[in-house]
Amino acid sequence: MIYLDCRNALTSSNETYAAMNGVSVDTVIAWMQRGTIPSVKMGRPRLVNLAQIRANLAKGKTVFVPGDYKDE
Repeated sequence: MIYLDCRNALTSSNETYAAMNGVSVDTVIAWMQRGTIPSVKMGRPRLVNLAQIRANLAKGKTVFVPGDYKDE
């Protein structure tokens, strides 16, 4: 079972983010590698940075494209 209530979470696993968005885990990994979505390294795993996504959405960002988060 995957816990999908991430309203207050700062980060998300690849699996949870994939389930929330209806895509495969491989797609989420590719998005992170291409810099399409922000990620953060926490120990061994690389996690999706939900806090950064929320902040960008609050500022009006509506499109996420490869390279947006390349330097992170």
